[in-house]
Amino acid sequence: QSTHSEWPHVTFLSPTSLSFLAMARVSINGEWHDLTKWTQYHPGGARILEIFDGFDATEAFYSLHSKEAVQMLQKRRPLETKEPAKPVHPADQALREFSQQLEKDGYFKREFLQEFRLVGLIFLMAGLGTYWSYTYPLLSIVLIGVAMQQAGWLGHDMTHARNSPYCDFMLRFVSGWINGFDRNWWSYKHNTHHVVTNHVTLDPDIHNQPFLFLWAPSKAIDNHLRRYQHLYYLPLYTALYVSWRQQSLMWAWSHRDYVSLFVNIMPSYIWLATLPLAVSIGSVLLGGLLVAIVVTMSHESEEMLFEREPSYCVNQFVCTRNIVCPDFITEYLFGGMQYQLEHHLFPTLPRYKHPRIVPLVKEFAKKNGLTYKADGLVTMWRAHYDSLRKNAQAPTRNIEHPDDVLRAY
Repeated sequence: QSTHSEWPHVTFLSPTSLSFLAMARVSINGEWHDLTKWTQYHPGGARILEIFDGFDATEAFYSLHSKEAVQMLQKRRPLETKEPAKPVHPADQALREFSQQLEKDGYFKREFLQEFRLVGLIFLMAGLGTYWSYTYPLLSIVLIGVAMQQAGWLGHDMTHARNSPYCDFMLRFVSGWINGFDRNWWSYKHNTHHVVTNHVTLDPDIHNQPFLFLWAPSKAIDNHLRRYQHLYYLPLYTALYVSWRQQSLMWAWSHRDYVSLFVNIMPSYIWLATLPLAVSIGSVLLGGLLVAIVVTMSHESEEMLFEREPSYCVNQFVCTRNIVCPDFITEYLFGGMQYQLEHHLFPTLPRYKHPRIVPLVKEFAKKNGLTYKADGLVTMWRAHYDSLRKNAQAPTRNIEHPDDVLRAY
């Protein structure tokens, strides 16, 4: 039995096995759908569909998809099979009803003045940083670095948005021109994280080996630097945006998306080329550091799941903890990610609506026997450091079967 649910669990397959099977028979709304042929056309990539082969994906589907996608599914003929479909977990059914009520109350609608404020501050900081880059380079690094961090948060929010031509249009400038990120690469990686949060071998956001280990590894993938990871993790975090830029370039090139490559991503590098080299490099490193500090605290200190949690809703409550910011400066810098649970439960909800629904989510948790977790900034930072130190000192796992190495990975 799963430790987080009374429902039976199934030990998930390794990434290699999933790719080999390449099947996507998914249960949605109590009906089986064979999405195997759709995997190559799925905007979110094949991987996320293959992960749900044989599982219920009802709430995962509704939480991330647009109305058009829902209508497309409704037009599909369910798979005719004698095998009963996976029932929707009670917590997921309750979450679906909660989400529908929030939509009815207007929480998912975007507000122009809020959007204008967020975008305006980003481009103001980027503009001032560019203007002062040759006269006040250190100030420029801070201004552009924070602008890049905030563009990351806003681009993340806009990428999640559905049925919003405004967000689709602005992403080119926010994610592309400021940070050099490819939207499709981000969706492919990030949406998978949302639906299998902290699932070892499945969630791409927790696999930082061989640089950082969030659980005791097998001997096959361990390295001698692990024992020092709690000492070098902050300098390593500065490379986050460098890595994301590289992955975006590789994604656009490998998928022959030349429009994204030359129209969305290249302007970012042209802009950086006009700045002093130290300002360009320093801004990217600072922006990455500020983002990494935030995103790692909400999930990486929470439980890592080696067995599949069948409930989307339960998964989010078990593996997510909110951060209580002490002042308006950190509230702004954290970019809505301090409300990580609200975001994971309702990914398409605008980030500035998160504080408004906190009391509602707490009430929902109480009604459904779930634990709402939140701690102060200092407590969260300490927990993250302690987690890295614990896993730095943990003995390796002794694993014999080759497939089990991937499960322990």
